[in-house]
Amino acid sequence: MKHNHSYVWIITGVILMVFFHEEIFSLIGSIIGFIIGIGITGLLVLGLAFGAFALALFIGCSVGVALIIAAVALVFSLFGWLLPYLLIGFVVYLLVRKKTNTV
Repeated sequence: MKHNHSYVWIITGVILMVFFHEEIFSLIGSIIGFIIGIGITGLLVLGLAFGAFALALFIGCSVGVALIIAAVALVFSLFGWLLPYLLIGFVVYLLVRKKTNTV
């Protein structure tokens, strides 16, 4: 006969939820906040690229030129979004690089 121990897991889960509910909810909230934060930033970047595309079409550019303008706007906005990380990486590179000996 196979014993069904699912009630033990349910009781264990309830006991853990009683003692660690603040930590569990804060972890879930931080994960949801991270996803929303990245999602809203990504939507803003895509909106900027779409706005550049629409503006280029409104001015009278061809679709190809408008796509190039939108791609450039997307690259510039992503560069601005990643600029602090790029600067920190450059500073770390300057600190840990192997310096050449001059004669």
